[in-house]
Amino acid sequence: MTITISNQINLSSSSASIKNGSNNSVMIFNIPVIKKEQNILYNQVSLINAQIPVSYYTINESNNLLVLSTGSFTLISGNYNATSFKTMLLTLLGVSFSMTLDNSTGKYTLTKIGGFTIMPTTTCYKILGIEKNVTYVSSGTLIFPYPCNFLGINRLKIKSSVFKTNNLDSNSNGHSDLLATIPVNVSQYSLITYDNLVNFKNIIHNEDVNFIDITITDETDTIVNFNGIDVHLTIQIDSIFDDFESKNSLQELLKIQNNNLV
Repeated sequence: MTITISNQINLSSSSASIKNGSNNSVMIFNIPVIKKEQNILYNQVSLINAQIPVSYYTINESNNLLVLSTGSFTLISGNYNATSFKTMLLTLLGVSFSMTLDNSTGKYTLTKIGGFTIMPTTTCYKILGIEKNVTYVSSGTLIFPYPCNFLGINRLKIKSSVFKTNNLDSNSNGHSDLLATIPVNVSQYSLITYDNLVNFKNIIHNEDVNFIDITITDETDTIVNFNGIDVHLTIQIDSIFDDFESKNSLQELLKIQNNNLV
């Protein structure tokens, strides 16, 4: 017979050791959560709930570079739609460029007398509607092949290397350190509220875990910048004990579990 003893751990970026400044997305919590015990068959870890602000920007340090044959331009970070982005970009490019948006296709057209080249080191390719790592040469007018994309982040990945979950991720072509994936289903400047409704749990090794590391990335594994706004998570640890009736009293098991957290 087995018995499960559970503990919930409330985590907030405001009380973490933050490894990427005001980004608030690479966190260390010096909390001992698991101690290896002989009568623990295995442990489980799960993300129970999360409250995550949509305080990151559509244009940020990971996608703010447009490299042309005429120069390199750093886009201004912030949230944009197709119209406000076009205004911002033309301000940077100058009067020699013009830009239009086809409302029926969502595609931009960029024009410059004398021509231009978009270099493959450009990082704002998704926003513009062009391919990654592709050179575009234009003699004057270039219609971008795809619609512009201001959807921003579609889902957030909550990762922890210490728990060694070994979940699979197509983006890394194999095993990853995912605890959970959270869909972004609210608008900019709103709050994502996640609850583990399917009660998903990761089985982890029965070994000492003396701290918790949390990293939050987008779907492409780019670390997110929450711009100084705090993130809150609740993690649950379930310890499955062996042979409850014959070997241990409930009080003894609770004592063992409490000792694990000291």
